[in-house]
Amino acid sequence: MHQLSFLEPPPQQGGAPVWHSLDEEQRARLVARLARLIANAIAATPGEHDDERTEQDHR
Repeated sequence: MHQLSFLEPPPQQGGAPVWHSLDEEQRARLVARLARLIANAIAATPGEHDDERTEQDHR
């Protein structure tokens, strides 16, 4: 049985990593999109933990 680890890169099966096949404009758009997704994921949901988040920001 083979166990995958998050600390080890997945084994390559003859394919080139996608990142290296992108040009600079495509990479910039991808990074911007990922940044928006991350920002949306950590943004406060209305009415959920607003007090705790505000309290942490003022420390």
